[in-house]
Amino acid sequence: MTNLKRIYLLPEAEISDLYARPVFNQNEQQLYFELTQVELDTLGQFGTIKTKVHFILQLAYFKAKNQFFSFTFDDARADVDYVLARFFKKTDGVFQGNITRQRINQQKQIILKLFDYQTRSMEQIIQVEAHIGELLRYYPKVHDAFRQLLVYLDNQKIVIPTYRSLQDMFTQSFVNERDRLDQLILLMPLGQQEQLSELIDREDGITKLNIIRADQKNFTYTAISAEVEKALELEGLYKFAKGFLPTLLLSKNAIRYYADIAGQYAASRLRRLDKPQQWLHGLCFIYYRYQQIMDNLITSFMYHTRAITVDAKAYAKKAAGEYHSGLVVDLPKLAKFLKWFPSRKSGLDHDELNQAAYKILPEGQFPALAQFLQGSTFDTKASMREFYLKSSRSFALYLRPIYWLYPLYFTKKTTISWRSL
Repeated sequence: MTNLKRIYLLPEAEISDLYARPVFNQNEQQLYFELTQVELDTLGQFGTIKTKVHFILQLAYFKAKNQFFSFTFDDARADVDYVLARFFKKTDGVFQGNITRQRINQQKQIILKLFDYQTRSMEQIIQVEAHIGELLRYYPKVHDAFRQLLVYLDNQKIVIPTYRSLQDMFTQSFVNERDRLDQLILLMPLGQQEQLSELIDREDGITKLNIIRADQKNFTYTAISAEVEKALELEGLYKFAKGFLPTLLLSKNAIRYYADIAGQYAASRLRRLDKPQQWLHGLCFIYYRYQQIMDNLITSFMYHTRAITVDAKAYAKKAAGEYHSGLVVDLPKLAKFLKWFPSRKSGLDHDELNQAAYKILPEGQFPALAQFLQGSTFDTKASMREFYLKSSRSFALYLRPIYWLYPLYFTKKTTISWRSL
């Protein structure tokens, strides 16, 4: 650890809160100074009131925070008075001198045994360091990993190490995890390494990374085309990432963390990282960014599909209105025709009859009126199909590029779904 800068785990306020001796209120005193029969029996092995009070205090503090604390009787005056009054029927007590180090260590060992906690050993340190290494694969953010470690220590009944010890263990574990990832990243094919390096290389004042990071602003043809181009450019790296990232044994949370760094850091800052770290962050970023781009395109597909559907319904509604209004206008002609036909002039030949009839009711109105009288209604679906045929330009501009990039398939239930990413 002499050559490594200790990692920053917690702010000063949280460090103080974690390692500070408990300060009990009245209710907490009643809770933590309650002794079981086993604890009362253990108390009997100490001869003087001073050592007994110290044991009771240390025991209560351990119950509260699973740690041992160095303190004087003056430091814990309120708790001393409470213990004296409750267990020894004394209202005052001044103890001369301190408890010997040997006696303090003896009490600590007794408390550890009472609660089945592990004593500090090299085996325990190795165990904790190994677990920190595993945590960093799931929680690469220091604060998150540290919180998870506290849960682990509690479950494994291990006394929380000193802050300096934790710093040393985390610092070494971070170095080990980075070395592990670097070795695996260097196994990537040269082609993928070069593609990832190109993401942050400067090109005419702007990097590919900046282009890829730009979000789709709207559903215009230009915006969709740009998104399709990005998807096509990233597709190869994305497919590689799908197969390669699982070999790093990182959680989704960790992959997202590395991706967010690449998404937020300036390209110049990323270029200052070692090459394996550049490639790691870039590959994780591509993995998530490609999925975001595809989600944007699916949303665009749905937006324009709904827009065309809405327009088709409006077209059909207008056509239906024109159809029915035409029927209403021609009903009087039908009535006039029905009155004329029985009283028509006799002796008319076929052509004369047609000429007279069509003069009252035009020939083109007969089929529509016949359908109306038979109860036939306007064919809305046929009208919408007519509109779709007229909308081929919209399909070509907004839907076809997305469909080609990301085709649909039918499930067993004959419902349309998107191909799995």
